Amino acid sequence: HEWVQSLNEYLHDGLNDFGRRPHWNEERTSRGGEALLAIQNRTSMWGRSVVCNSYADGGVVATDDAEEQRRQALRVAEEELNPLVFEGVASNVFDQAPADWLLAHGIKRIVVGHKPTGDCPAVLSSAYTGVEVCSVDTSFARRRDISTGEKSNRFGVNRGDAIALVEIAGSDCNYNRLEISGTLADGTEYSNIHPHIGNNEDAITGDSILGKKTVDGWWVKASVSDSYHLCRGKGRTVEYDTRSEEDVVVCHQLLKR
Repeated sequence: HEWVQSLNEYLHDGLNDFGRRPHWNEERTSRGGEALLAIQNRTSMWGRSVVCNSYADGGVVATDDAEEQRRQALRVAEEELNPLVFEGVASNVFDQAPADWLLAHGIKRIVVGHKPTGDCPAVLSSAYTGVEVCSVDTSFARRRDISTGEKSNRFGVNRGDAIALVEIAGSDCNYNRLEISGTLADGTEYSNIHPHIGNNEDAITGDSILGKKTVDGWWVKASVSDSYHLCRGKGRTVEYDTRSEEDVVVCHQLLKR
C-alpha cells in the first residue's frame, strides 16, 4: 500500500540521515535522524503523528470534552503558532474525512493502543463512519472503588484484574469481525462478537449494540450475561454502569450519526 510504503521510506530516510550526521551541529539546532525523533511527538508533528496519536479519552473512544480540547488546540495553534497545545490532544473518531480516505483505500478497521481505555477495549461501531475503530489499552484499569473502597473515578494505579483478548476472525481481509473476550476490573468475564465487516448478505452479524453511544453519553463496551457494560469519562477519570438491553436501546437510545 502506498501509505505503508511512504512510512517505510520515511524510516529509511531518517536512518540514513542519522548515519550521515549522528551528532548535533555546532548551533545544537539539528542532528541526523531528527525526523524519527519527531514522529513520536505530537507537538513536533503539529498534532499529526501515526505513532502517538490516539482516540482514547476517559476510557472510551470519544468524549465531548476531548473534542472541545481538540478544537481549542487547533484554534490556538493557528493563532499563536504554538505546537505545544497539541500535547494530550485526541483525534476525532467521528471525523468523516479520514474515514472516507481509509475506505477509498480498502481500510475498514483501525486497531490502536497507546492510551488507557478502561477495563476493556473501546470500540467505535462501523455504523457511524464506515470504519470500525478498536482502541485497546487496559493499563490503569484497576478500580479504586473495588480495590480500596475509595470513592473516586480516577484511573487506577495498575491494570488490576482486567485483561483483554482482541481477535480478528474471518475468511479474508475483506470479510471478518472483531471477537473480544477477557475479564473486567471487577472480575466479570465476557466474550463478545462484533458485526462483520465486508459484503456478505448471509453473514451472522454479531451484536450491533456494541461500540455505540447512548444519547446520555455512555458507551456500550461489552455484553455481560443478560446486560451491557457501559462506560463514560473524561481525561483520566472513568465511571462504569450496567444496564439491560431494553434500558440501553429503549430508555436511553443509541446515538445515530
